[in-house]
Amino acid sequence: MKRLLRLTALALGLTLLLSACGHKNTEPERKDAATQTVPVEGITGLTLCDGDVTLRFEKDEEGSWIWHDDPTFPLEQSAMDELLALPAALDGGETVTDGQELSVYGLETPAKYITVTADGEDATYYVGEETTDGRWYVLTPDGRVLYASAESKALLSRSIYDMAVLPQLPAITPEQVVSVTILTPERTVAFLTDENGVRRSANRDVTAQTAALVEELGALTVTACVDYHPAEGAAAVCGLDEPALTLAMNYLSDTGADKALTLAVGLPTGDGGRYVTLDGETTIYRMEEASLAQLLTIAETGL
Repeated sequence: MKRLLRLTALALGLTLLLSACGHKNTEPERKDAATQTVPVEGITGLTLCDGDVTLRFEKDEEGSWIWHDDPTFPLEQSAMDELLALPAALDGGETVTDGQELSVYGLETPAKYITVTADGEDATYYVGEETTDGRWYVLTPDGRVLYASAESKALLSRSIYDMAVLPQLPAITPEQVVSVTILTPERTVAFLTDENGVRRSANRDVTAQTAALVEELGALTVTACVDYHPAEGAAAVCGLDEPALTLAMNYLSDTGADKALTLAVGLPTGDGGRYVTLDGETTIYRMEEASLAQLLTIAETGL
């Protein structure tokens, strides 16, 4: 029965025209392949399709992985390591032994797949339907039908933004803060640190009132990339065309150099975050609203 199943898979691979999958590309033709997984170090190209979006990756001349659609995208190389390990994980899955037709497993015209390229040859793994126990059916390049884990399926559906290198903001101590200005449509809040280390706003000592804020500003963290090179109108959707507030902070680096940081804070994401941009750039990121609590409060109430 296993032999019949493999022959059926190979025959379909040679004759069946698969349906389109995102970005006007068609699904790769099924090809016969050795049962041994392609070594990770030999892979030079990788394509993912979750049925809606297709992501293509390739190695550049220096051996680093890039996103084919935008080579300037800050691709996290460790994220690629996880994807490159996926074919081996799929090959190691438990064999489906009931010997049904491919249509029973959702593998007759599958829309989800991962293709790896090595030495100019492609090897494609197709993903079918979910099983009753949360696993997924997979058709390997050599025609075997296996079970794949939910974790492996989740990798196939990763957003490109989940694989972005996030900017690392400086860890700033209160002693390094030179000046802070918070602009909102309603007010401007500003203070600076004098030569005695006292934070003053219009000659008022606001050291105590700004202590929690300064600690918060020294620990700002970007938690996700939302939109890289956003299309026209995206900033408005995120409330960043007219930000709820804009922070301009001057500080001293660890070596004593003058530095500046600008943060624009837009609308809530709806799940505990805020849309933000950094230093006037267009890329939209996410910060957790809880980490901006003092900034949002003082922007609203003043000092």
